Amino acid sequence: MTTVDEPAPAAALTVPAPARTPRPRALVVGAGIAGLAAATSLHRAGWRVTVCERAPARRTGGYFVRLAPEGVEAAERLGVDESLRSRLPADGIITGVDGRGRTTSRVDAAIVEDGVSLALVRGDLEAALWAGLPDEVEVRFATAPTGVADDGTVVLDGTTTRWDLVVGADGVRSAVREMVFGPEAAFRHDFDHVVISAVLPRLPGRLVEGDYVVLVEPGRTAHLMAMAGHDPVVFFTYRADLEQTAGTEPAARPEEALRAVYGDFDGLMPEILDLVAEAGTTHADTVGQIQLRRWSSGRVVLLGDSAWCPTLYSGHGSALALAGGEALGRHLRVPADDEPARLDVPAALAAWEAERRPGTRTARTAARRARHFFLPGNRVVTALRAVALRVASWPIASRLFGSGARTRDADVHRTVTASSGSSGRRRP
Repeated sequence: MTTVDEPAPAAALTVPAPARTPRPRALVVGAGIAGLAAATSLHRAGWRVTVCERAPARRTGGYFVRLAPEGVEAAERLGVDESLRSRLPADGIITGVDGRGRTTSRVDAAIVEDGVSLALVRGDLEAALWAGLPDEVEVRFATAPTGVADDGTVVLDGTTTRWDLVVGADGVRSAVREMVFGPEAAFRHDFDHVVISAVLPRLPGRLVEGDYVVLVEPGRTAHLMAMAGHDPVVFFTYRADLEQTAGTEPAARPEEALRAVYGDFDGLMPEILDLVAEAGTTHADTVGQIQLRRWSSGRVVLLGDSAWCPTLYSGHGSALALAGGEALGRHLRVPADDEPARLDVPAALAAWEAERRPGTRTARTAARRARHFFLPGNRVVTALRAVALRVASWPIASRLFGSGARTRDADVHRTVTASSGSSGRRRP
């Protein structure tokens, strides 16, 4: 028994546990590849993360992407690589076709393989990132900020909140960039090209799984990919100054614009256009790069296409978005309570940007050069492109490129269509 005059036993003494420092809070605007990668990475780094997405639900499908090695490595670090598989078989053929439906080149798909990159649709990557998103990350659909300041103050759903970090991963038409950095016109460098994509309900003609057809005329191209386990995907690119574009509105009426621009094509194209009209388009926009002197201001940082958009011609857009988001958490690790250092957000963002700048600069430069290959501007360049692809299919070229590609018949013949009456294809 203990009296007032007696000291309490040692066992009865309690020492309050030191209060834990609340974890900082991050708002990620945009639930695409960059945003989801950043959300997972920041959560792992000790942040409380909320993602807001203006779309009413998760997006699925999407156009074809090639996930470059840097992106594959980032997927491994995020733990989402196990569900990613290439959708184009190694023995596939890339067939070039002109506007009259004639085959101009046939190249083994293996010639562009490096053994690491993955051929996917955008939805594959987003699905993997969704599956790997930690349960603690809050996601709000049909929600977008109406005000953002560089001190982290955000107006969201009519409520003003101060965040420790705001990540603008809301795409090339970024609202966060507009509110913090200025109007898009100040940073956008247009290629005067239009891109429209669609997921088709079925394959046209007599194409089979693994076929990759590129329809090319000066100023107009269409890429059709018959991928394993997925509906076929097609994306069109064309010059915005073509005579056929007069009076068209690709963003508002994409199917009508496609009819105007590609309506004179023969071969597979008429059926492709019918299938696009049946399925509807998934994306329509002009092609342009975003170039900013800095990607962060105070506690606001831009990521992915919002910050650097290299365009689809670079072949690195998805990889840069994935790697950039994954790297953000590594640079913004929250110190443990027993660590003396405090997190300096602006300094960490500057270090992250210094790491990411060189790769994005290289990708943008590559895209500016590659656009003439993807969308030749005249018949001379179109012919040179076809010759280059045919040369690439020669056995000696395959050995020089180190692709290990098997040689295939490269003679000019009619494309495989429902009306051609010939398979036109040789299997090994």
